[in-house]
Amino acid sequence: MNTVPPTDPNDRDVFKRAAAEAAAKLVENDMVVGLGSGSTAAFAVAALARRLREGLRFVGIPTSHQVADLAGANGIALTSFREHRQIDLTIDGADEVERGTLNLIKGRGGALLHAKIVAAATRQLVIVVDSTKLVDRLGTRMPVPVEAAAFGLEATLAALEVLGASVQPRQSAPDRPFVTDGGNRIIDCKFDGITDPARLEQRIRQVVGVIDCGLFISRADPVFVADASGVRRLNSARSHRGTPPILVMMGVSGSGKTTVAKELAARLGWAFEEGDSLHPAVNIAKMHAGIPLTDEDRLPWLKNVAAWIDAQRAKKQPGIITCSALKRSYRQIIIGDRREVRLVYLRGGKDLIAEHLAGRKGHFMPASLLASQIDALEEPAPDEDPLIVDEGEPAGRTPGQIAEEIIRLLGASATVKSDVIPTHESAP
Repeated sequence: MNTVPPTDPNDRDVFKRAAAEAAAKLVENDMVVGLGSGSTAAFAVAALARRLREGLRFVGIPTSHQVADLAGANGIALTSFREHRQIDLTIDGADEVERGTLNLIKGRGGALLHAKIVAAATRQLVIVVDSTKLVDRLGTRMPVPVEAAAFGLEATLAALEVLGASVQPRQSAPDRPFVTDGGNRIIDCKFDGITDPARLEQRIRQVVGVIDCGLFISRADPVFVADASGVRRLNSARSHRGTPPILVMMGVSGSGKTTVAKELAARLGWAFEEGDSLHPAVNIAKMHAGIPLTDEDRLPWLKNVAAWIDAQRAKKQPGIITCSALKRSYRQIIIGDRREVRLVYLRGGKDLIAEHLAGRKGHFMPASLLASQIDALEEPAPDEDPLIVDEGEPAGRTPGQIAEEIIRLLGASATVKSDVIPTHESAP
């Protein structure tokens, strides 16, 4: 590979080209490859065309007419969903990438719906961007594009405004509406901070007249980000020793499991279950009365927790469930040899947890049982491969900040090695 220094260290095209080259290295022989649209498409197609000339065999499914023409001109054989229902890997760009979660906003071009269909059908969605696309929260810089039917557009605009959006129908020229590759319209929706992108995506898609929107939640993995220092590979929290990942959020009652787990579920777009709700009625009655549960009491509950986990595994969907999981023997029942399941231990001091319990209202677990829980607790050993988060360090952290740390730890522990690729490396 030749080394060609970039002529301008601030040239974003140089960065996108380097990121596209890194992504193209993931393509293997006989893959079906999704070909994304937008400003990164030309660089991805060029990188794939080079690998094609080197002998790589693959076929592509384009997301737009423009990229189909570009791929054909570069000798890339094209196919369709008629021949292939599943795509092995898709390379695409994004308008915003949320740090940690790798949730996306896409769709500034005219192929939003096509891109969403391809993303949903792909086993691995690889995103290539320059570092200016990274944000702490989606919606920081870009509106959310919403693809909608032309008929009744005014009613659709009004319904989106009810969701809190500042709406603007996109135009390709003055007094000329922008028309997507699917023949629809685009409404750009500006939200004042998107704290629950999965819920927002759901609400937008429920609006009659909306076809889909540019929120891509829990789909990207990995994201290649290029800047003057090189190309970084960001791994998703979904990258795990087994997929889909299922988190068991453990800790004594009052550790904040539920609050943090709900924050995680909102950020990642994963299913959430409150493990306490799976207790048999007799257990709840005992705890209401201040009577500690025995191992025998807990067994039906632990089996219910394991059943929820297995249901998520069967659906091939990620999830988060809370469970005190105080003893190793309990964790063996709910985790065992399930490779998808990862233990997250919220560790807190007795005083901090007592403070949490004192402020909790309406829960059947009284504060008087805290001592029995602490006495029964067997902290997870290293061979259980837990993610351990100390709630009190640093002091004063919010549940959202603790959730951010867990997301970071999940990405850092991904099975795929992160690497840096100099932006000045390019094809001969």
